[in-house]
Amino acid sequence: MDQILLNRSSSILNDTVDINNSAVKKTLLLYDYFIPMIGILIVITNLAVVLSSGLLLKKGQEPRSTYLYLGNVALTDFFTGIAVIFGQVFPIQYRDHYVCSLQIGMIVSSTLASVLSVGLIAIDRFLYIIHGLKYQQWVYPQRARLSIGFTWIVGGFIGFLPLMGWYGDTQNGKICWFILLAPKELVLLTVIIGIIPILVVIVLYLVILFHALKKIFQLQNLNKQSSNQQEEKINNLRMFRGNAKNKGTRTPPPKKGFSRVFKKAPLKSVNTPSKWKAIKVVLFTTGSFIGTWSPYFIVSLLYVYKCDFNTETKYCKNLRLLIASPLAILGFMNSFFNPIIYAWWHKGFRDFVKRRFKIFSKKEDSITKSTSQTISSKKNSMSSEIHLNVLN
Repeated sequence: MDQILLNRSSSILNDTVDINNSAVKKTLLLYDYFIPMIGILIVITNLAVVLSSGLLLKKGQEPRSTYLYLGNVALTDFFTGIAVIFGQVFPIQYRDHYVCSLQIGMIVSSTLASVLSVGLIAIDRFLYIIHGLKYQQWVYPQRARLSIGFTWIVGGFIGFLPLMGWYGDTQNGKICWFILLAPKELVLLTVIIGIIPILVVIVLYLVILFHALKKIFQLQNLNKQSSNQQEEKINNLRMFRGNAKNKGTRTPPPKKGFSRVFKKAPLKSVNTPSKWKAIKVVLFTTGSFIGTWSPYFIVSLLYVYKCDFNTETKYCKNLRLLIASPLAILGFMNSFFNPIIYAWWHKGFRDFVKRRFKIFSKKEDSITKSTSQTISSKKNSMSSEIHLNVLN
């Protein structure tokens, strides 16, 4: 029975993509090998962020809304990893339309919730940086929880529409691809819902970047003015001293050699922020989703409006192959990048993880020391007993 199902699914897949081609086989194998590893990495990294965010919230760390949003992004990506692993390990003989709808629904709903949560983080950072005095009035934990619930409701509704009856043809779940499961209109709706928060992220982070660069240039100008004023005061002092001694003498030129090395340099600002750091933050935060999921959505739109399941042209088969393996892998990598970009770059979260790691390492050292001490004491007691027995 299993062999019949495998042969049937292979024939259906051959109609969809040319599996006799060696390049196509390698591309499909790439998905089978990489996706389980990526899924495990997604689950581990995002679970660590979820637990850490929970501990920070339990301790009352401020701002609470920011840690709620960070934890929610990690939670959505955690479910994406679970859905990816589920799709790979579920036995093929038990696959049908409902299992396929459940798997794709989990991936789409968690991905949309993740994208919407990234948009919420952008709004949160925008209000915190640009409107800091009114931040506590506009953003507070109760409102953050409601907005997080909204992301899950929207993502769950859109993602599980095929399970509710709005679906295409997956040959009863034998080829469980989003472009086959979802009708054209649902693919378009999913892409629109996913693009809106990305546009919000780009606009808000560009505004933040503009204000950050403006402040940096202002600080740099203030530093230049203060250094110029300081040099002018030193020159005036030198002129005053020179006139008191000899009005006709000129200020001696700066000394050369070793004396110039030990000459005290003018004071500079210690903590002048770097404009490149602000630019890098914006590039990574906006580029993460654009570089991972956007190619998948764009090619999916091209496919649903240029091809269908019965179209067997080379162009359509190539689009199916791109969507099935490399672009899907690239999209799932977003769930691995998110905890690194949004959690690790957050100073409060990073400091907390470092402190917990130090405490854990100290505990491990104390345990190893205590065990070594007990072992050495046991050895000493045993050697003393042997010595007494020999004497007796």
